[in-house]
Amino acid sequence: MARPDLQASVPVAVISSARIEQTGASNIQDVLATLPAVGQNVSRTSSNFSNTGNGTATVNLRNLGSSRTLVLIDGRRSLGIAGSSAVDVNNIPTDLVERVEVVTGGASAVYGSEAVAGVVNFVLKNNFEGLRLRAQNTVSDKGDAPRQYVSITGGHNFAEGRGNVTANFSYDNDHGLPSRNRSFSATDVPNRSSYAAQGLFDVSNPNQTQFSPSTGRTFTFNGANNLKGYQGANTDGYNRNGDRLLSVPVERYQGALLAHYDFSDAFKLYAQGQYTHTNSNASLEPSAIANTGPGAALSFDGSPYAGIPITSPYVPAAIRAAAIANGTNVIQFRRRSNDIFSRSNKNDRDFYRGVIGAKGEFNAGTTWSYDLYYEHSESRDHTTAQAIYTPNYGAALNNEIGPDGNVRCSDAAARAAGCVPINIFGFNTVTAAPAKFLQTYTGPTRNVTLVDGNTVQLTNGSNVAFDYLAKVKQDVVSGSINGDLFSLWGGPVAISFGGEYRHEKSTEVYDPFTQAGLSSGNQITNTKGSFNVKEGFVEVVAPIVENRPGLHYLGLEGAACYADYSTVGGVWSFKGGGSYAPTSDIRFRAIYSRATRAPNIGELYSSLSQTFPAVTDPCDQGGGNGDGAAIGALPAACRTIPGIANTVATRGSFAYTTSQIQTIDGLLGGNPKLREETADTITVGTVITPTFFKNFSMTVDYYHIKVKNAIGIIGQQVSVSQCFQTNNPLFCSNIVRDANGFISRVNALNLNTGSFLVSGIDVEARYAIPVGASRFDFDVMYNHRFKQEQTPFPGGPVQNELGQADCYSCGRLGSGFKDRGVANVTFSAPKFQLNYRLDYMGPLTDNLDGSTPPTRISAYVYHNLQGKVMVGGKQRMELYAGINNLLDTKPPRFGDTNPVTWPGTQTVADTYDLYGRMLYMGATFKF
Repeated sequence: MARPDLQASVPVAVISSARIEQTGASNIQDVLATLPAVGQNVSRTSSNFSNTGNGTATVNLRNLGSSRTLVLIDGRRSLGIAGSSAVDVNNIPTDLVERVEVVTGGASAVYGSEAVAGVVNFVLKNNFEGLRLRAQNTVSDKGDAPRQYVSITGGHNFAEGRGNVTANFSYDNDHGLPSRNRSFSATDVPNRSSYAAQGLFDVSNPNQTQFSPSTGRTFTFNGANNLKGYQGANTDGYNRNGDRLLSVPVERYQGALLAHYDFSDAFKLYAQGQYTHTNSNASLEPSAIANTGPGAALSFDGSPYAGIPITSPYVPAAIRAAAIANGTNVIQFRRRSNDIFSRSNKNDRDFYRGVIGAKGEFNAGTTWSYDLYYEHSESRDHTTAQAIYTPNYGAALNNEIGPDGNVRCSDAAARAAGCVPINIFGFNTVTAAPAKFLQTYTGPTRNVTLVDGNTVQLTNGSNVAFDYLAKVKQDVVSGSINGDLFSLWGGPVAISFGGEYRHEKSTEVYDPFTQAGLSSGNQITNTKGSFNVKEGFVEVVAPIVENRPGLHYLGLEGAACYADYSTVGGVWSFKGGGSYAPTSDIRFRAIYSRATRAPNIGELYSSLSQTFPAVTDPCDQGGGNGDGAAIGALPAACRTIPGIANTVATRGSFAYTTSQIQTIDGLLGGNPKLREETADTITVGTVITPTFFKNFSMTVDYYHIKVKNAIGIIGQQVSVSQCFQTNNPLFCSNIVRDANGFISRVNALNLNTGSFLVSGIDVEARYAIPVGASRFDFDVMYNHRFKQEQTPFPGGPVQNELGQADCYSCGRLGSGFKDRGVANVTFSAPKFQLNYRLDYMGPLTDNLDGSTPPTRISAYVYHNLQGKVMVGGKQRMELYAGINNLLDTKPPRFGDTNPVTWPGTQTVADTYDLYGRMLYMGATFKF
């Protein structure tokens, strides 16, 4: 059998179908995640808090991001997630995979854009013969996190082996895992949330509000709904982890059909079809609503809501008296929305893929051949959740006793719109009628202008809910020709050349209330975009010398690809290198490549959202205090800004008021002016296959990848500070000042601004020992990392992430293990097989935020075991059982304010095992 990992000029890791089965995984991502070259991925254990796409499974080579890893199916592109080039490998049918080839290092010269970190190619079983049924059940040793998997694969050869039809159907139901089911994540650490289900009410003046037990001005309720003084979050607060998930439930239905028929050596027709339907559910604690902050209640006219008036008949007498005593006529509040609406979302996705192509030899007996195919793929991604219309919340809280003696809403316009008064004082005090009113838009049908300049219509009487619908389509036409040009001393010079046309279209559409920022979630507008690309490539492999005395092999190779994008224009990718083997026992290989990645639809056209960053203008003589008083000198550079000079001339100073600081906004989103990323990749390695040491092989490869013009954002305060220091348009173009020189907007749109650098050594070794009719197999994959760095902008500070843990939503590349490895020992007998796998993760630290003492994580080792028994003649039945995380090793635990903590997990959720000891049993039947 050919060994690409030993024969290729670039590092290649190959995962066979047998190895996939030994992991007990029903999702192929779980297998890839054990590879040392694979970084932290989006998965069912790290996506519970995603607005969309919960349970998505991606591949992230070298920690350079899933959008820089190209995923192929039988060497052909697969469809990306909406707005992105990252592929959801949930759509790969696990039991139909013959092997997975992982090519690490830039490969754009052969495969095109996105292959910056490497390529993951899923090779399917195109010539399956017979019928195979596999069923497996998985459960933790605690009796939770169940998972069922059933797969049927059937194939038939016909026309004397010239044709084959293979079909597969699989069902995978992962029930997920609640955070409350594990001791490390059962409760919020160190503190519960002060947004309690029974409410928290403060009678301080608005500029005094602290929601603190020390002031004596904050009230809440006990379990019997009796009023009491607030004693702190851990006594009276809400345990959010009681509602959250460690793992998102994911249910998948998959069907695939592969067929080919050889009419002749010159014309071989093939086709593939795939369909996947995925359901997933997130579980989040009910939304936190207050009278200030993001997602806060609004007055009926959409203006900020001051607080609950003390005249409301629902206000307890003791709270009213305390408010009067403190000289305030409104009550500040925080409350969880348990009895009003649920923001946990439901997601369903559909994926379709079809391929039809032809290949063959131009003339019988020659080396020249062709391959031509057309591929169409599309997906539909739909997410829904409940929400409320925030102006209705304020309207329902402002209430009074009406002429009939019943409580009614105070605002006449709100009453005319059907306002129902709401009582939020205590547990479960909101009835069905006000809850329905809060989830209904009762205003006039009208158009609202959005932050991106578009308009959206709000229709009277419509239900207010979060609704997201994404659609992606991809069409590919590709052709290639391969053959030998002429012969050198080492053999024929092989050439491959061809071209490809690809068109992609992506739309992401949100409900009108999310777009307008009038529901309880973040304001997000729609994303729509498309692009096409025309590519041409050529690759040459030239064996200079082969099988000569003192020189077993010497060969050179090179490739170039030109791509013309409708978005960024023409880009070049290329590679060059070769192999040298003085003997058959050892071979040296080296490749230099220039890879490119064009910006995806999301990066170019993603929806604009509005933020209100807390930025400080270096020109502010008030030092950011916001009282409008000058306490410092005006820097000389500020006097050159016309607006500031005019303000100083008329007012004598330049100082911001609190209102001016609070109203500084900014836009986040895509940028159609983006350019392509480029990456320089060097791999140098050795392949050792000693003839004197039979059944042993080892590869050692050094890699160095530098990504330039990386697409990202510049932090808003960074733009303000760097503009002042450097006057560089890269930063200054993000800042908008009004006629008086005051900053009114600081944008953070996508830019080609950063750079990434990763380097290290990969080692892979295999050894087999025959023992009669049985054998032992040993294999090791190990990675030692030298560098993992990113630089936010040219000349900016280098963030060294080597040895640092990944963190939640803070922009690191991933957990920067210095050392990581996986080792397998397999004993195979005619009727029995036993596999042991060890996964090693080196120690990590987190001190990039300057915390003292730094967070330290010791090395982690996971032990996994599987046994298999073959039953019956011709081994038609296999019974197997296994244990993953044999010693029930628990992840490190941190507080929820630690940057490395994923919400609901109290740990680095994308890095460590969250399940604990998992047991599985299964059976395979072959006919």
